[in-house]
Amino acid sequence: MKITDIQAIPVEVPRHSHTVIHGSYGTTPAAKHIITNVLTDDGVVGFGEASPEYLWTGEDLRTCHNCIINYVAPVLVGRDPLNVEDAAARMDAALTYNYQAKAAVEMALWDIVGKVAKLPLHQVWGGRMRDGIKVKFVVSGPPERAAEMAKELVSKGFRYIKIKTGFELSTDLCRVRAVRKALSDSTPIGIDSNEGWTFQNAVRALPELEELGVSFIEQPFSRYPRQAIAEFRKLTRIPLVAHESLFTLDDALDLATTRAVDIWALTPQTHKGYLRTRDILGIAHAARIPCLLGSNLELGVGSAFMGQIGLSAPSIDGTVPSDLIGPFYHVHDVINEKFELRDGSIHPPEGPGLGVTLNTDAIKKYRVS
Repeated sequence: MKITDIQAIPVEVPRHSHTVIHGSYGTTPAAKHIITNVLTDDGVVGFGEASPEYLWTGEDLRTCHNCIINYVAPVLVGRDPLNVEDAAARMDAALTYNYQAKAAVEMALWDIVGKVAKLPLHQVWGGRMRDGIKVKFVVSGPPERAAEMAKELVSKGFRYIKIKTGFELSTDLCRVRAVRKALSDSTPIGIDSNEGWTFQNAVRALPELEELGVSFIEQPFSRYPRQAIAEFRKLTRIPLVAHESLFTLDDALDLATTRAVDIWALTPQTHKGYLRTRDILGIAHAARIPCLLGSNLELGVGSAFMGQIGLSAPSIDGTVPSDLIGPFYHVHDVINEKFELRDGSIHPPEGPGLGVTLNTDAIKKYRVS
C-alpha cells in the first residue's frame, strides 16, 4: 500500500452564539480548521483534522494548509501509510514545529491503520480502558450568563463545570461565585485562566477560591518562568492543572521532575499527534500523575481522535474530567456520526480507525478558499 495524495481542505464552521467561549485569548466565533484526506492506491482513505488557534498554538488555517501541501505531502506521497513512525520522522525532517499540521496528517495515517486492521484505534493502541470519557463543559462571559449556562448544561447531563477566568480579578471572582451559587454542592466546578492572571492576582484569588470549594485551577498565569507554578502550588490545597505549560516532551519531563502541578491537560494535536502524546502519557503514568484531554474545540474528526486516546490511555482517569466537547459547540459538523453524552461521559462513534465518515455536503458548505 502506498500514499497517492494528501489533501488539505480548509473549512470554517460557525459555533453556537449561546455557548461560544470568551477566554483570555479572545473570542473565536467559528472553527477555522483543516480537514485532511490521505489517499492510498488500495482505495483506503484516512481522515485527519488540524484545529489551530494562532494565539495559543502559533498556527492558523493558512499555515497548516501551506505546511501540509508544500512540505508534508511531497515527502510522504509514495510511502507506506502504515509506517506511522517513519512518516512522523520524515515530516520532522521536512520542517520544524507546525505541530497541528503534522498531527492532522499523522491522525489520518492512524485512521488508515485502524481501517486496514478493521479495529477502532483504541484497540490498536492497547485496548479499551473505560466505556466513556468523563467530560466537563466550559462557561464564560458575564456572571449571570455563566450561571445560567451552567444550570442549563447540568440539566442536559453534564456533571462538572469549568469556568473561564483570566480577566479583571473582581469580575472573575464574581463569575465563580455566581456559578457556584447556581449549582448544587454536588456539582464540582473548576477554573481556567489560560495564563491571563498575574502571579500576584492568582495568589490574591486563593482565599475565596478555596472558600468556594473550587476543585482545580488550570494554568492561572504564564508558563514562564517555569518555577512560578511550583511556588504557587505550595500556597494552596486546590489541585493545579498544567495546560499551556505542557506542549513538548521536555515540558513533560520538567513537570514530572519538579512535581510542579497535580494534573496534566494534554491536547494531542498540540503535541504533534498520537506518537508524542503517547510518550507524554508514558511519563505521566510512570510519575503517577493523572491526566485529562484539553481541547481547541475540535470538530468531529479531531474529537474522534481524542476520544480514541481517552478510551485507551490509563492516565486519563477522570480525576478531573476532560474537555472533549468540541462537537457540542458547533452549529453543524463535518462528520455523519454523533457523540453521545451519557451520565457525564462522552461516548465516541464506534467503527474501525477513527470511526467517522465525512459529510460531503457539510464539507462543500463550509469549505473556504
